[in-house]
Amino acid sequence: MAHGYRTPTWRMALLAAAAWLLPAPAGAQDKLPIERVTCSFSNMLEDLRAGLKTGSPAYRKYLLQHLKEAARAMPPEELRAAVEQERDPAVLEALGAALATHAGFTEDPTALQPLLKRASQDADPATRAAAVRGLRGTGSVETLARNGNTVTYAQLIRDASPEVREAVVGNLVAEDATVYSGHDRTVSETAVETALASPDPEVAAKLLREVSMEQVGSETVRKLTGQLKAESPTLRAASASALGGVPGAEAPGATSSLVELYRNEKDPAVRKAALQGIARLGLSGALPTLGSLRGVAPALDPEIDAWETVLRRGLQEWTLVLREKERIRK
Repeated sequence: MAHGYRTPTWRMALLAAAAWLLPAPAGAQDKLPIERVTCSFSNMLEDLRAGLKTGSPAYRKYLLQHLKEAARAMPPEELRAAVEQERDPAVLEALGAALATHAGFTEDPTALQPLLKRASQDADPATRAAAVRGLRGTGSVETLARNGNTVTYAQLIRDASPEVREAVVGNLVAEDATVYSGHDRTVSETAVETALASPDPEVAAKLLREVSMEQVGSETVRKLTGQLKAESPTLRAASASALGGVPGAEAPGATSSLVELYRNEKDPAVRKAALQGIARLGLSGALPTLGSLRGVAPALDPEIDAWETVLRRGLQEWTLVLREKERIRK
């Protein structure tokens, strides 16, 4: 049945199913009513509010999932109103996640406007951060774009509150890893754009280190290369690590930039990141390049030795290469 033809009766039937067919976790039954009662959003919200304060982790998880499942078929007016009015950050985060689920299920990104308004305009930083976290684990980058980019992560990363900036980073890292498994170009490029918009080098560096770059395009590679000259050593190191993960077509240029960085850099941590990027880009093919850098910074020659030892073993999976290299250098 197409989305546009779902009747109110059908929606209430599905809401009842979501409310009563979703199993409760072990140990949560004693907190649930023994007799069935009329399912209503207000009852659900009361249960959520109480459970988030006093419930066990399993029960809290159940309540959050319960609300998200029910939100798929829920008429949105009550949910949007609750998002607009809620003052408890934990409850707002849960309501935001439910609203994001509803928006995705109904393919109506404009439904998120109340949540985005709270994320960008609320006076309370804890509330703004909770509203941002409400988008976590969803296809939020696409949803924000379809919503006309009235609010973007590049805007939110400039928030004065560290908690809000941390929420933005958490959203993008989670979306990259759990929603798209590192394979979505738009998410990766949004992460780079957001990192470069951040006034905090540590925040920018975390994004660049933890989001996959395997699908980014040439323009994003150019932006990353430009950050090799950033004032912050932390940001230079993170940019070098990020360049190590760019697509194969970009590898020659990225390798050349990392070699130049290693030769001219003074900070040992940045030089180590450059070596790691070179090794990742070339794997066993990087051995001649690494050998050519021996003696440039004699104190780091053991680092080059360790990379050469690992790369000669022919491992093709980067996580295995990195794990083995760390074992050697312990």
